[in-house]
Amino acid sequence: MGGVAVKGLRLTVLGLLLATLYVGSLVLFPVEEVRVEGLKHLKEETVLEALRLTPGDPWLWVFPRRAEALRGNPWVAEASLEKPRVGAVRVVVRERKPFLPLEDGQALSEDGVLLPGGAPFARGPKVVGRGPLPKEALLALARAYPEAHRLRYTPAGFWVELPEVTLFAPSTELLLKYAQVPKPKGQVFLYSWGVSQRP
Repeated sequence: MGGVAVKGLRLTVLGLLLATLYVGSLVLFPVEEVRVEGLKHLKEETVLEALRLTPGDPWLWVFPRRAEALRGNPWVAEASLEKPRVGAVRVVVRERKPFLPLEDGQALSEDGVLLPGGAPFARGPKVVGRGPLPKEALLALARAYPEAHRLRYTPAGFWVELPEVTLFAPSTELLLKYAQVPKPKGQVFLYSWGVSQRP
């Protein structure tokens, strides 16, 4: 009977000790400084809100896995959370780069992710078209024709508008093969059976 009482007393003392340590961790080690690095397009408030992190939070209970909350944002390619010293938290974000501006104000990133509001920051040719967005095809064409100022897609095929020539083909493969060929001025239509040209 005495052994059971001693065991119960030990568990009670252990519970009190853990509760005291927990409360102490909340008071003694608050988050005093939060630094967010790597932002170009996102706002710091957006990042901190996603992490649910504010100064005064218990520093001991801020774990690196909190950075996973940022990975749902299309602008975030990578994110990590570090605790360089007691009371300090450092969040490092690598944002996706907007590449192709779309008609609706979004942009297609270099790795094919749609970025809301990214069109004004995208350096690639403007994309216009009808139908489902052919992401991989557009990225391939933009890389093959860096001098293009506009890419168009329709159910019939793709148009690449260059300074002095406009190219059309029913498939991206034909346009990609033609990328290194010297181009005449005017309009060039590429088909599997040959090439047609208009001034």
